[in-house]
Amino acid sequence: MSKVFGIIALALVAYYWAYTQKLKQLAVSAGRQRCQKAGVQFLDHTVVQNGLKLNKGANGRWGIYREYIFDFTSTGEQRYQGKILLLGQHIVSTELEPFSIN
Repeated sequence: MSKVFGIIALALVAYYWAYTQKLKQLAVSAGRQRCQKAGVQFLDHTVVQNGLKLNKGANGRWGIYREYIFDFTSTGEQRYQGKILLLGQHIVSTELEPFSIN
């Protein structure tokens, strides 16, 4: 019986890991698109999860919000930070820190 629970626990961990990787790829895509739209360079081709919280959405339903951060540059010399907010598998917002234009 304990082997069954162990297998179920392992399957749940594997599912959670795969799901979070899918969300991370979604955030990378959103960050890359936002940078392209702003005419800046998306750095390191990655994002880092910065926060996770349970909160009500605009529709009044509860959901898990994930915040991802990434770096970008406008001049090639200085790094700036961007932020992506996901609710489930939906992009809520993408923001870029104010940056200099040269």
